[in-house]
Amino acid sequence: MAEQMIKDWPWRERANLSPFAVALKAGDITWCWRDLQHRVDTLAAGFIQQGVGEGTGVVLRSKNTLDAVLSYLALLQTGARLLPLNPQLPQALCEALLPQLDIGFVLDLAQSPLPLAMAALTLQNAYCGQAAQWQPQRLATLTLTSGSSGLPKAAAHTAAAHLASAAGVLSLIPFTRNDSWLLSLPLFHVSGQGIIWRWLTAGATLVLAEGQPLEAALAECSHASLVPTQLWRLLRQPSVPAKLQHVLLGGAQI
Repeated sequence: MAEQMIKDWPWRERANLSPFAVALKAGDITWCWRDLQHRVDTLAAGFIQQGVGEGTGVVLRSKNTLDAVLSYLALLQTGARLLPLNPQLPQALCEALLPQLDIGFVLDLAQSPLPLAMAALTLQNAYCGQAAQWQPQRLATLTLTSGSSGLPKAAAHTAAAHLASAAGVLSLIPFTRNDSWLLSLPLFHVSGQGIIWRWLTAGATLVLAEGQPLEAALAECSHASLVPTQLWRLLRQPSVPAKLQHVLLGGAQI
């Protein structure tokens, strides 16, 4: 699904092209693309009713959960500038960094919310609220750098940039609508977001495995993105999951 061929948000395109294909698995939950679209639409409408709109800066502070994935897509659909935030970042760093990024709202799904000086969003479903028009060149996400040389900086990406990155990886690794990719890296890192955009590009299945050991989580997956430590732990197991076909390795010197 090349960028120039997409006329609507990718999850809506998928719901139109393959409404009953499996889009997402999370524990006992299995949703088709039509199910996913409905949930994203109603959640996006809820955010719009709370004041989020095109160009609004929004922090999403969460681990990889089903609500986080839905919120990631729904906030993009409002046209917001989305900053996924590591829940482990200390409050002092957040207070120093976020005012520079013109952030208006925070959606805090972490177990221990931070009292940040911005309006708090909640997960609300609504049935009216005009989604932003699909514009792949609009700024979509801000992703913090490691900050190894000082205060972290925010790398800005458009949806077009995310799709181009996904297309580049998928030109090297076969990944089709019949496959499944484990969301094994955090959404606050560009590698975690890369999984999301490859899933959307291929129309495959995204697998979430909250709290499961890696080897158990991979039992459902044909593809995974791992860092070397994760691969080392996997290779120490008596056997590799039979369904696993491809591993994208990165995140450190290999």
